This record gives sequence, C-alpha cells and structure tokens, in this order.
Amino acid sequence: MAKEDFVKGVLYVVNVIYALFGLVTAATGIWFFVQLIEVVALRNKNHYLLDYNVYWPQVAPWFFILLGLAIMMIALCGWCGTSKESRGLLGVYGIFLILIILCQVITASLIFVYVNGDSTDKFIKDVVYDAYYNSQSNQEVSKAFGQIERKLRCCGANDARDYRSWRADLPLTCCQDSYYRSTCDFTDKEANERLGCAKVASVYTKIISSSVAGASLLICLLEITGVVLAWKLFNSSREVEHYITERKEGETEC
Repeated sequence: MAKEDFVKGVLYVVNVIYALFGLVTAATGIWFFVQLIEVVALRNKNHYLLDYNVYWPQVAPWFFILLGLAIMMIALCGWCGTSKESRGLLGVYGIFLILIILCQVITASLIFVYVNGDSTDKFIKDVVYDAYYNSQSNQEVSKAFGQIERKLRCCGANDARDYRSWRADLPLTCCQDSYYRSTCDFTDKEANERLGCAKVASVYTKIISSSVAGASLLICLLEITGVVLAWKLFNSSREVEHYITERKEGETEC
C-alpha cells in the first residue's frame, strides 16, 4: 500500500503541473492572438480582400489555445482517475496522454520549421508596413500604431528614417521619455537607435512561439512519467480487484 500511495501522490503532483502548464499555454495563445489582432486590424483591408492565405503566425495561437485546453482536460481526468483509483479513467488518461504527447511533438516541430521561417518575416513585415502607411492618412490608425511603437520600443516600419519623407519630426512614441517631452526631433539618439517595428514584431513572434514549443517538448518528459505511473496504478488496481474477487468467492463457499 505504501508504494501505491507514493505513486498516487506523485500522480497528483504531476497532474497539477500539467494543469498549470495547460493554463499558461492557453493564456499565452489568447494573449498572442490579441496582440496579433491589434496589429492586423491596422492594415488597409482593401489590400487583402482577395488574400485567402493562412499564415503560421495566425495559426500558432490557436495551436497553443487548443493544446492548453486539451492538457487541462487530460489533467482533470488523471486527477479523478487517481483519486477514485478507477481503471477506466486511468486507461483513458493514459491513452489520451500518449496522444497529446504525439500532438505536442508534431506541433512543436511544425512551429520550429514554419514559424521560424522566412514566411513569418514576410507576413509580419507586410502587416507592419501596411499599418505604417495606413497611419499616414488615418488618425485612429496613427494613434494605434504609436501605441505599438511604445509597447515594442520600436520606431517606424523599418526604422526612424521612415518618417523623414512626410514630417519634420519623429512621433513622441519613438522617444524613451515621450511622456515628459513636447518634441522628438530626428537628432534624438535613442529614437534613431531603435529598430523598426517590423523587425521587432517578427523577433518577438519567433521568441514567443519557440519558447512555448520548447516548453511543450520539455513537459513531454513529465507526461511520459505520468503514463508510466498511471500504468503502475492501473495494474495495482487490477491486482486489488482480483484479490477481493477471490476472497468473496471463498467466503461464499464457506
């Protein structure tokens, strides 16, 4: 019994870690999706009426959300199966845990191959450049693009020189201490050293996607441990049921 209690205790801890990882993964996917929508919404929609392509930065957040929800559901199944020592729930838990491991490996591999590829750079660059040019004629877009510059600490689509052709100074959002200044001219050292928003957004997209994919692969090692422990508890429950059955038959014969 001591060994069985130890296995159950470890499974409880493992499933709590699964649930937390699933929650963080789903939350990251939602946050990633919201950030992407903020930028994509600034594009000139007329330029994309016939663009039906789906790009990996648009797909990755949904992978994270669905993966996180699936992991939380599996963790709940494992917790209930461990608590009740239900062979049925433990069997389902083990099978789905194996499937989720395969899904995580495939998803992480696709992210490393495609999200880190040139197609991501092209998609982010096109979106940011279109948003930047749209901001020149739309005050609302200009204000929103300024918030992106402040958030990402970037300036212009390519760099600060993007503003030279159509205005006499840089927007305050390109300056580090813009809240306390009334102007931000082209000689501002900090503003001119900032990278363009297209480059910064692309790098952040790759870092976030790769980080979640890498963490997903690491958690697979823990999930393999869960499969092994669930199998041990599954077999222990079968042995107990077999012993109880034999004992009852003996009592009837007496």
